[in-house]
Amino acid sequence: MLKNKPYHQKAKNRGWQGMKIFLLTSVFCAFAVMSARAEVSVIDVRTGLHPDKTRVVLEVSEVAFYQISYQGNPREIIIDLRETPGMEQVRALARKAAVIGVLDKITVEDHEGSVRLRIALRKSATVDNSFTLKPDHGHQFRLVFDIKATSAAEWARQVKLTAPPPPPPPPPPPVPEPVQEPVGLSPPPSPVAEEISAFVSEPPPEPQSPETYDDMLTGDSNFTLSGYVEMEARGFTQSAMDPAQEDWTVSFALEPLLEYVSDSSSSQIMFRPFGRVDVQDKSRSHFDIRELKWTGTLDSLQMTVGIDTLFWGVTESNHLVDIINQNDSLEDIDREDKLGQPMASLSYDSPMGVFSVYVMTYFREQRLPGAKGRLRLPLPVDYVQTQYGAGAGKWNTDWAVRWTHVIGNVDVGLYHFRGTSREAQYLLGVDGTGSPVIIPRYNLIGQTGLDLQGTFDDILIKFEAIRRTGFGPDYWAMAGGFEYTLYGLGGGDSDIGILAEYSYDDRGSRATTIFQNDMFVGMRWAANDVDSTELLMGAMFDMTTSSKFVNIEGSRRLGENWKVSLDARFFLGVPVTDIIYPLSRDDFFQIRLARYF
Repeated sequence: MLKNKPYHQKAKNRGWQGMKIFLLTSVFCAFAVMSARAEVSVIDVRTGLHPDKTRVVLEVSEVAFYQISYQGNPREIIIDLRETPGMEQVRALARKAAVIGVLDKITVEDHEGSVRLRIALRKSATVDNSFTLKPDHGHQFRLVFDIKATSAAEWARQVKLTAPPPPPPPPPPPVPEPVQEPVGLSPPPSPVAEEISAFVSEPPPEPQSPETYDDMLTGDSNFTLSGYVEMEARGFTQSAMDPAQEDWTVSFALEPLLEYVSDSSSSQIMFRPFGRVDVQDKSRSHFDIRELKWTGTLDSLQMTVGIDTLFWGVTESNHLVDIINQNDSLEDIDREDKLGQPMASLSYDSPMGVFSVYVMTYFREQRLPGAKGRLRLPLPVDYVQTQYGAGAGKWNTDWAVRWTHVIGNVDVGLYHFRGTSREAQYLLGVDGTGSPVIIPRYNLIGQTGLDLQGTFDDILIKFEAIRRTGFGPDYWAMAGGFEYTLYGLGGGDSDIGILAEYSYDDRGSRATTIFQNDMFVGMRWAANDVDSTELLMGAMFDMTTSSKFVNIEGSRRLGENWKVSLDARFFLGVPVTDIIYPLSRDDFFQIRLARYF
């Protein structure tokens, strides 16, 4: 007959059994973690120059988790790759990658046993988009980082958002406890209590949402489709000068974007059409191809052929040097929307800057709202009688050369353009019935332009100037000012930017533009919240006629895919002699609701 073991001996056996279970479980978990977090090998590092971005591609053997942060001085984008110990191999691959676009240098260093890429920048730029492509066409997984130039204000905000938290303050020195006389002797703890307390673990950490492979994989092919569909409502606060004009309108717009990027990221095809249907003004219903182009890169060369949209300039109120594309005046009067321009361009990125050549044909006429529309000229425009200074008409070949560079804290752009002016000269005439009409004429011009933007901590200094020759007397014009940003207003996350700019045209009262002697002041507010709430308010003051133009633009995301925008524009105190007098009764509010996909 077996004797029962003493109680403390049974407790010791149970403790040893618990220890064995604990060790076996730990070993099993360690092997599971090691198999789940296999080491990732970096196979290749490539860079590509695209029309509006610089692309960095890391080809890896497995899906790699990464973290992006920014460093202010020097300007660097930091990409930390997890579970990638092959630092020397990655360093050799990074040396072979072309340093193009906004990239200045790519270095590799060790970071907690994994690879850290430091991407030094020539100018302020952020990762606009990052995603992972699945293996196909002989390539493994590819981590893609699209880097776009950005404002100094946005750069400073990203540096602040991704900065590591400050170290906690050192703990205060321990305060010695007062010595107390023992009241009595407590009994020694039992062996069972000692062994039970030895296996009591700390409370488990709060559960976190695990990263999954499906979260990292965003596309099965090299094609991406995005865009938006929009409803717009516009209401005018005053009756029009012409009774035929309506006081309100509703329209619908669609702008998809289909993009193809080759496996090597050296070739890109982009198709971006745009269409709007207006229920009141059939002349405002229109269709345009904003972009339909092929872009190829080879080392420091980039070539683009097709229909493209480019924007040049730095100032907020007056886009003086912007000349490649025609304004889409059917969309708005702020000159932010452009018609696609057929062209071919070639750019060379060198240590001395980017040198670009543009050749354009098939001129795009500027279209204005029709008889029922607002924000138009007082007489109808007869496009059939459009005149051109060039003998080849709209098929005249225009060309431009441009040089851009970053010199210290200053971004410099210098160009010369020769071809058909994007601004029309309006002539009075009659149509076939003898009714008075306006006839547009587009003259041949030569224009040299300069744009500068200096970034000095919280202040942006902006300047644009042109010299135009060809039709009429030669003249020059300029626009310049500053933007000062207050970050973390009131200790919160929002930022406020103060803007002030002045525009001058030496033609004075003979100028065909509204920016001949004008002062602009404005304010830009960014809430920096999850809904990207933004507000821009500004007023343009004509120092000659005392007229004023007030502009308000606000926007906010609604959930993941929706965005609402509210705009308002007012013309105040406009005299009859002012060039914008035909618009003096066209104050309006506008709301847009867009669904992005």
